[in-house]
Amino acid sequence: MRRPAAILIPAAAAMACLSFGFSCHPRNRGPGWVLAAPGDSLAAFSGEAGWMLTHKEIQSFISRDPMVERALDLFLQKAHISPRLETGRVTFHVIGMSQKGDETLQKGLEHVLIQLNQFKDSAALVGALAESFPQEGSLRIQGRDWPLYVILDIETGGTKAHIRAASDEKGQVWIGSLEALAHLAAGKSLGTQPDVALAAEWINPRAPFQGYLQPEALLSGLRKNLEGSIVKDLPQGVDALFWSITPAEEKDQPVRFELALAGTPDGINRVTPWLQRLVAAANAVQSAPGTAPELIQEKRRVSLRCSLTAQQLRLVMEKLGQPGFTFSFPGGGGKA
Repeated sequence: MRRPAAILIPAAAAMACLSFGFSCHPRNRGPGWVLAAPGDSLAAFSGEAGWMLTHKEIQSFISRDPMVERALDLFLQKAHISPRLETGRVTFHVIGMSQKGDETLQKGLEHVLIQLNQFKDSAALVGALAESFPQEGSLRIQGRDWPLYVILDIETGGTKAHIRAASDEKGQVWIGSLEALAHLAAGKSLGTQPDVALAAEWINPRAPFQGYLQPEALLSGLRKNLEGSIVKDLPQGVDALFWSITPAEEKDQPVRFELALAGTPDGINRVTPWLQRLVAAANAVQSAPGTAPELIQEKRRVSLRCSLTAQQLRLVMEKLGQPGFTFSFPGGGGKA
């Protein structure tokens, strides 16, 4: 998978001011999509299905990779899924680094795996999968063999990709190439990794938009190609980065942003200047109204919450190598 990998590098958005207010940060369970994700997911972008499957900007980026676009469209069509009526979540995972020496974001990321979960009727979702697509082989997930369903076979760039779908015991549906799905069955889930669990616990699991980045593994071979991006300057020792965005209930109001990083004690101690650079990028646009950001730091993790204007969010996400999507719903509210 090629082009969509570029949209799966959403790291953090920014902070509103340099004066951090300390407060107790409630502990949350990790988001459901994290608990079931493959352990070698390098980056992920997760959002409410009704928004992810209808938003023009997201669709524009997905359309640049024919495999992802065709597989997802075909599944939704044949399974009779109406994106606007769904309350589930769609997540795009970047799986694996290329072994061919490619050092660009477009060529250096091997596969994209699509995860659909938290749908209002997961049994119907799995039933539609079985009824709409022919079965071919099986995949062993969580100690059990689950049938594989043929979505399509497609040839691009001289390479033939076999796109399949599978579902696990929780009613989640996974769509991707056979190679990407093999990663799903290969080992423990992402949520079992200590640093991932620590960081994921400090974002809102119910936030409409969430993302994940494994900085060292993802950027080790790509750092040269991120000139102008602040992501490449993350200190060593930061092993997991999560963010979440909750749009305001009222149109044109600031969004709620959370950032959580986890890693070695030394890496977390050295991350403050990086946070300050994000702050400076936001302040270069405008000072955000509202309450001061909240910051809490423990030995192996640090978390920050703040409010950002749409302009701040877009600018800083662009600096982080991610195009600035408009994180809002029709009517301005934070609910689909």
